[in-house]
Amino acid sequence: MLTVSSPNWWSIQTPYLYSVVTELVNRDKVVDRITTPLGFRTIEFKPDSGFYLNGEHTLIKGVNIHHDGGLVGAAVPEDVWRRRLLRLKEAGVNAIRMSHNPASAELMALCDELGLLVQAEIFDEWDNPKDKRLNQQERHDDEISRGYAAWFQTNAEKDLRAAVLRDRNHPSLIMWSIGNEIEWTYPRYAAATGYFDMNADGNYFFTPPRISPEEIKRRFETSDEGKYVLAKTAKKLSSWVKALDTSRPVIANLILPSVSHISGYTDALDIVGYSYRRVIYDYGRRLFPEKMIMGTENVPQWHEWKAIIERPAIAGTFLWTGIDYLGEAHGGWPRKGVGSGLLDLAGFRKPSFHMFKTLWNETPHVYLTTQVMEKSVYTTDDNNRVVEKTPGSWETRVWTWHDVERHCNYQRDDMTVVEAYSNCETLTLYVNGESFGEQALADHADHIYKWAVPFTTGSIVAKGECGASDSLSTAGEPSSINMIADKLMLTLDEKSASHIEVQLEDETGTPVTHTEATVHFDVPEGLKLLGVDNGWVNSVQPYQRNTVQTHEGRALAIVQGEQPGRYEITAVTDNGIKALVTVEVK
Repeated sequence: MLTVSSPNWWSIQTPYLYSVVTELVNRDKVVDRITTPLGFRTIEFKPDSGFYLNGEHTLIKGVNIHHDGGLVGAAVPEDVWRRRLLRLKEAGVNAIRMSHNPASAELMALCDELGLLVQAEIFDEWDNPKDKRLNQQERHDDEISRGYAAWFQTNAEKDLRAAVLRDRNHPSLIMWSIGNEIEWTYPRYAAATGYFDMNADGNYFFTPPRISPEEIKRRFETSDEGKYVLAKTAKKLSSWVKALDTSRPVIANLILPSVSHISGYTDALDIVGYSYRRVIYDYGRRLFPEKMIMGTENVPQWHEWKAIIERPAIAGTFLWTGIDYLGEAHGGWPRKGVGSGLLDLAGFRKPSFHMFKTLWNETPHVYLTTQVMEKSVYTTDDNNRVVEKTPGSWETRVWTWHDVERHCNYQRDDMTVVEAYSNCETLTLYVNGESFGEQALADHADHIYKWAVPFTTGSIVAKGECGASDSLSTAGEPSSINMIADKLMLTLDEKSASHIEVQLEDETGTPVTHTEATVHFDVPEGLKLLGVDNGWVNSVQPYQRNTVQTHEGRALAIVQGEQPGRYEITAVTDNGIKALVTVEVK
């Protein structure tokens, strides 16, 4: 037995790691050695008050992420994940849900290193298949979206054991998820809810159960059990996890919790995760107070976080998603992925990123956006105050952020809406030095400052009493490129990569985000260009080339080192604007 009397604790703020060195010795000669990172921390989950890390109450400010890294696909270099995770931490993210499969070993190790809590998820399918193209119609016989259900009966225990044994030493890992939205694949669950066979007013996301728990139970218990019973499978999976690790709770992401609570499914769970069902947090707490509840998929909107901070018993959330990802491209051409992330496919920050940065950080922050009133979700009342065209619509916004721009370039006298996302208690807006009035955050139920401003060229500035500020200025035509590499020194391995970001600017250095240009990257021999992107989910430009059209005036190239040396990477637009950055490979 190894005793550590006064360990340095692993935490979100100080993720201290020890190294455990294991040696295989034969006749005083070391024939093999392995080094395992180790962290000391305590975790506790209380149904009435949430999650505790090292004895300290900690709200889980989490995001879901998929396995792809944008332009690099599924073969993601460690430095690509590092950049993405560090940006999520900048927004205040402290937890990652690995959806919906075990993550790479490199990604798990980075969460240890960076101080990110992890919910490790093992399965997206159990006994029955999902049609990955459409929820609620999951049973299918085609091969187009065939998934793990084809192997579940024969491989589930072996694969679960492999996942738990590989990852159970990670201090970042705080819970095991045995399944994601599994209920869709068992028809009796959807039929018992009362949502999908009756004309219920309102949206499923935001409407409490329309029938009583007793009626839900009656419907469920009088329905055909089928070949496989979800609750029995859940208990089997949970027991397999606990045979290998009793130090962490078992959770699952429930899409139909009003049925799952009464079906025996949640009997297999230590924590109950709700998928897009924040509207029944109170329902769940009232009827099933012995179970800890949290959000495991929620949309990246203020109303989701508001529901949690108003309910101390709810442990936190995982937003869908932290980063845009490839696939699930519903909505028609040319969409190629899901655009619900706080970061886009290239890892660029989006407006929702800045909203959550104001919610999940105490450091003062202000971020300005604009939009023509006509195109916005707003109008003005008789007192020229900005109000929603559909009152209260902010409470039912889902995955995508409403349409806003990050520029100050419109037609003269266009009526515009200036929005500010901030955690300052008051903000004052100035247009070319003239005050457009001070506002209080407490007066905005949607947590967004708003001013109606007739457009004129110049600058707008928002200043908070907290000391934070932000500004936008009218931009001219692009005349330069701001080119930045996040790593100027690369090593000769597949983990190392440098992200080359370019942003169009005018002659004053103002970012140009309202017009685009085609950028050509000249990458010399000795470096490998992994690809280019502009981050936009509707861009269908090839990744594996050295030319890309910008989106919002910006683009990204990722390079790796192939030979030692110093290399100049050049970016040039189609009209000859040029910039360069030097990267060294050792």
